[in-house]
Amino acid sequence: MFYQQKATTWETHTKVIMGINCVDQLPAEIKQRAPKAIMVVSDPGVSATAFYAKCLSYIDSTNIPYSTFTKVEAEAPLRNVNEVLDIINKTGAELAIAIGGGSTIDVTKLATVLATNGGKGTDWAGYERYPVPGIPFFTVPTTAGTSSEVTNMAVIHDEDTNIKFTVGHATYGSAKVTFLDGSSLASCPPRIIAVCGIDAMSHSFESFISLKANPMTEATSLQGVRLIAKNLRTVYANSENVFAAQDLLIGSTMGGMAFTATGCGHMHNIGRFVGPKFHVNHGTSIALVMPSVARFNFPAQMEKYRQLAEALGEKVDNVPDAQIGEVVAGALRKLIEDVGIHTRLSDFNPMHSDFEEIADSAMVAYKAHYHLKNPRKTSRQDFIDILEDCCR
Repeated sequence: MFYQQKATTWETHTKVIMGINCVDQLPAEIKQRAPKAIMVVSDPGVSATAFYAKCLSYIDSTNIPYSTFTKVEAEAPLRNVNEVLDIINKTGAELAIAIGGGSTIDVTKLATVLATNGGKGTDWAGYERYPVPGIPFFTVPTTAGTSSEVTNMAVIHDEDTNIKFTVGHATYGSAKVTFLDGSSLASCPPRIIAVCGIDAMSHSFESFISLKANPMTEATSLQGVRLIAKNLRTVYANSENVFAAQDLLIGSTMGGMAFTATGCGHMHNIGRFVGPKFHVNHGTSIALVMPSVARFNFPAQMEKYRQLAEALGEKVDNVPDAQIGEVVAGALRKLIEDVGIHTRLSDFNPMHSDFEEIADSAMVAYKAHYHLKNPRKTSRQDFIDILEDCCR
């Protein structure tokens, strides 16, 4: 295999505990930290579930006082970060536990940073900016998609400026422990399973073909593709199938571990501008562009695409190399539609000027950093062509 980067890395700072009902190990992990007080963060939907109640019962068993915040909103608004921070400061919490999806985890991440570093959230926008580790935090993901449970960054929405910003730190930014418990998805709505699952697929897919991939990230990301492709439809149909849910969660986390090292490509580059432009969530924006971006990148990674086709469950022994790209793009489209996402970019009646605007933004991002990750060299016209292909 040909690797274009002279040196790549692989590291993780999170202990991963996985298995059905593995949250029963919460008390042991909490006691190892011996915090004087705990901050538990969640959202209205998750906090109403039996799984959340079970988690609280395990925290109760430690006899360590804890406070809860269960009002995290979608897209991780900075306002919620400040609300959680206020409780941490008032209670002196020395450990935070995020029980929820990506927004809950990201809100918790930044609140723990501000608890020790002070300032405002935007003060630490970027990477390696804050000098002091935040208070330690655990994650209990209840969606299989964002992979925030193991990544070292938080993406936060500043509602005053209507801009999302990232706060990350390679050493300090990750959870100390994450609990991958298949029963956590039992109450997750099918539409959330769908959009999060497609996002998870994009993480593993784009990591596998990234210019920064190495044999260790490839093994992890390719297995992530396999697990998501095999289990996403099943969990979408019945989230109480805890065995499929367990594998889906693990596949999602594997993608997060891989793309933390390799980064993602144009599914995310283009998707990050398509979402706000047409007012769709992150997972849907990825679904809108995924097959077309996969088709575009195929010539740059033909050998890897045969492996991806097989991981997606396609029989390609007798398929010529030149046709593998269409097989992969078709398999991704079929997966997207099988989990109820039938929206196409054409449904938003985009104008050519919309594509030009998105292409301009994507080109700036490409020159800044995506050129180090996306495998195919890309021009402004290429971005427009991809967006037009998304409408077909």
